[in-house]
Amino acid sequence: MLRVLYLSLISWTLLFSAAVAGQTPPPADSGATIRATASEVLLDLVVRDKHGKLVKNLKPGDVEIMEDGSRREILSFRFVNGRDPQRASESKRAAAQVAVAAQGGAPTKPLRAVNLVCIVFHNLDPAKRQWAIEAAQDFLKNDLLPDTYVGVLSLDDSLTPLQPFTNDRQKLRAAAAAAFVNRGGDSTGLSDAVLSANPTLALVQGSVDMTAHTASFDLVITGGEVTKSAIANADVSTGAGANAQRGDAVMERRQFGGVEGMRQTDQILTLVKQLGTLPGRKTVLLISPGIVTTGDPERLESIINKAGDAGITFYAVDANGLSENSSSLASSNALGHASAVSRGQSAQSGTAGEAAEKSRQGDYQIEAVRTSGTQATLREIAEATGGFLIANSNDFRKPFTKLIDEMDAHYEALYRPESRVDDGSFRKIEVKLAKSDLRVESRAGYFAMPDLKGAGGLSPIETIGLAVMNAQPKPHAFDFSSTVLQFGPGASGSRNILSFELPAANFAATAEPQLLRHRMRIALVALVKDSSGQVVDKFSQDLPYFVPDQNLPVMRATSIPFKHSVDLPPGRYTLEAVVIDREGRKASTATIPFVSPETKGVGLSSVLLVHGLDPVEGVPDSTDPLIYQGKHVVPDLTPTLAASAQPLIYFVVYPDKSLADAPKVQVEFFTDAKPIAIQSVKLPAPNASGAVAMLMRGPARPGDCELRISTIQGDGSAEQSLKYKVLAK
Repeated sequence: MLRVLYLSLISWTLLFSAAVAGQTPPPADSGATIRATASEVLLDLVVRDKHGKLVKNLKPGDVEIMEDGSRREILSFRFVNGRDPQRASESKRAAAQVAVAAQGGAPTKPLRAVNLVCIVFHNLDPAKRQWAIEAAQDFLKNDLLPDTYVGVLSLDDSLTPLQPFTNDRQKLRAAAAAAFVNRGGDSTGLSDAVLSANPTLALVQGSVDMTAHTASFDLVITGGEVTKSAIANADVSTGAGANAQRGDAVMERRQFGGVEGMRQTDQILTLVKQLGTLPGRKTVLLISPGIVTTGDPERLESIINKAGDAGITFYAVDANGLSENSSSLASSNALGHASAVSRGQSAQSGTAGEAAEKSRQGDYQIEAVRTSGTQATLREIAEATGGFLIANSNDFRKPFTKLIDEMDAHYEALYRPESRVDDGSFRKIEVKLAKSDLRVESRAGYFAMPDLKGAGGLSPIETIGLAVMNAQPKPHAFDFSSTVLQFGPGASGSRNILSFELPAANFAATAEPQLLRHRMRIALVALVKDSSGQVVDKFSQDLPYFVPDQNLPVMRATSIPFKHSVDLPPGRYTLEAVVIDREGRKASTATIPFVSPETKGVGLSSVLLVHGLDPVEGVPDSTDPLIYQGKHVVPDLTPTLAASAQPLIYFVVYPDKSLADAPKVQVEFFTDAKPIAIQSVKLPAPNASGAVAMLMRGPARPGDCELRISTIQGDGSAEQSLKYKVLAK
């Protein structure tokens, strides 16, 4: 099954430091290339109304799909409600696709919705952190759907990634478990004991003798007492001094409530802004003790609108759980106190404290709703963006099951693209709805890539590489060398070796002083296309290099080689390659046309300069044409030699096994287009595969040199040439 990732996955890669940098690529596969061209596209769509609710009653006529500006006919359209049996049967569908391909047909290209789930720990104090971790772990126990990637983040004054998006359940559990290890303390919520009391303050007139540890007060404090209904079995001081301390804290909270409300709403805005650039359906599981607002409804509405525009759905989990110390109880207590003050307004009283209480009645009511009822804000943000609130419960099984079902509810639209050629280009998709008050979420487009050799979808670095290839103009930030070397018959067609040489001096090296080394990260993505533009092979590597500080000058003076083998039928092809300097954040591209030759009669490989002979680890691969007498031939792709050079030349002769006579080889040498010498070369006996590998010393005269090598056997012949430059002394 072919899968495609969003172009804008680049945004996530840069934001979270590209966690794929250290991956070890799979070994190059030199087997036969399988070509499978998709004839249909299966597009996932999610439609919501202006309130963020899923729309489930659309008809095919309500939807219009455009690909690269061309309207496409919708062949089928259906709503998939959560874990639909057809949706769950991915393995059966994949098997059916394989059967279709085996019969010569073209499998459907499914553009599944990419689900990005952000587990966000928000403003959690030490008392609530373990509970929050357990909630996250419970969520990760659920079976997540295909193309679902989960990230773990911490949100306070900034958004901090603890685990970049992945579907590796073990990494996610580990990140959640270690979310608060070696992190700075979070003071938000440390005053729960104060906020669980009546959030009021009486005027206290008295004195405290710190030496004698005594205190005297003229007034009885009417605010700040501990509310037993809010804290079950509380064992705290209820003396006048403790009440005064709590009352002072509440006053401070009220005075700085606007600042705190602005800070916490800014946090949510930061979350929306940074996640809004990411691709796919974005679901935020916000584990929070509540959100304090400024009391301005327009600010909260702005947050909700921006979340809707960014395609973010919030599912909020109240981190207070089943604790009796809940925000709703605190809010009820606060409003109760305000009512009591109101009822006592007509009473005569000469105390200054009671007069102060009466004057603050309005403030108490506003403050109680705004800062104590923080669960209401969680509910509002969740429900207004299409999600829901999980609160007053420690059992997450049902709500998390419902959450995942809602994540997967979508429409499936099947259409046929205008172009049948999978050329690696980016095809833009635009979905239009008949009703203007609805919002649709779908793929912004896809890279037209076939399923090569059953290799599956694109890796993150391949997605980035294709994005660079599709850029106009194509970038060229640095130079690198690349060529295609032809050799004899492979498993299917001629053996072609894509060879690259990357000068290390062109790449950025980031110092790691504590480790006494520098880090380089180099990625290579290459496509091979046939004469119609169809991609028939792809190759990628993404490797970090760690260079000890003392070795950096030597590393800078060398080149990094890459190679990849592919067997191709005779014909004309094009190599398109991009090299990415991930530390320097720059890239260069190259395009090379080449011909894969016929394999009939006597054959001759490409002729190449040799950079060196490297030892081979383990048993040498007998099918590798660059193995010579147990050593690996490293091509030299920079054909400029010093005057003192003694060039080595390598090529392979492939005799025609149907002929009894042995092939003959003739070598001609030219300098500045003038013939200098000609000689015949005697061939040794063929190796086990029937080929004859030749390593010989080449001439080195100052000027533009050329070697023309011909092989003749019977009536057949083959010729190759090599050009290089020798500098004058």
